[in-house]
Amino acid sequence: MIYQRGDQGVSLLIIQSGEAEVSITSIAGRKSILHLAGPGDILGDIACLDGGPRSADVLATRDVEALIVNRTDLMRALRENADSAMYVIEVLCQKVRNASDMFEVQSLIDARSRLAFCILRLIGNENEPGYTGRVCVSQQWLGDYAGLSRENVNRNLRALGDAGVVTFSNSTLDVLDRPGLEALV
Repeated sequence: MIYQRGDQGVSLLIIQSGEAEVSITSIAGRKSILHLAGPGDILGDIACLDGGPRSADVLATRDVEALIVNRTDLMRALRENADSAMYVIEVLCQKVRNASDMFEVQSLIDARSRLAFCILRLIGNENEPGYTGRVCVSQQWLGDYAGLSRENVNRNLRALGDAGVVTFSNSTLDVLDRPGLEALV
């Protein structure tokens, strides 16, 4: 556990290597994964900037090495350097867009559409360097990300596999027909 929701926000992390899952858990115990963070991502920025409590849990899913920036140093750097302030604004805007996307996912009633949307978010843009159309996640994790039960994920992955859109084996999901997946959304 890197951060726990409700902890005091006295610093932020800039991930150098590794991977971390950002999530919230409802009072009823339902986990919702908001983001999978990797190198270059900033964690804990909201609480660090406003001095309030952490708004989500952050759990390392692979060993994480990160640069820690304390609130005092961050606030001084933002006052003294407009480029740093603009970068932080851009990062916060990306997080607002992510939240909007996740609200959009929750508005999709059809489970297959939700799952397709989330798979597309996970694999990223096919024009980005290093794009593979592959993601390594468990069905439970994918369910937590899409707001679906593991059983529902399993049933829909089988249907998508039967349609030749994806393959899923040993926690590795490969997208075979991106346009077909996009059509579901």
